[in-house]
Amino acid sequence: AYPSPLNYNNFPKSCCTSINEVICHGIPDQRVLLDGDILNIDISLYHEGYHADLNETYYIGDKAKADPDSVRVVEAARECLEESIKAVKPGTLIREFGNIIEKHAKAKN
Repeated sequence: AYPSPLNYNNFPKSCCTSINEVICHGIPDQRVLLDGDILNIDISLYHEGYHADLNETYYIGDKAKADPDSVRVVEAARECLEESIKAVKPGTLIREFGNIIEKHAKAKN
């Protein structure tokens, strides 16, 4: 397997780490994580002609110290994922997942 992002459009790292206001595709660095930070780790790989992608978001230390608006975004995104997964079945059009996500996200605003 080979890390998908490495050298893609000059991306310098094998994974993405996004901290706080960086929503996605942040470049890992030596920054020390602090209590209240929000970290997303995104791992992608290429194997035998296929790409796979997985990411997860973590609260560092005390979630209560995280920015409340950022917590709201993280939790709404998780809920959108859970709602759209409920619609997964043969024959469901891709656009339906987008409709479900949009409806739920707007309701959280």
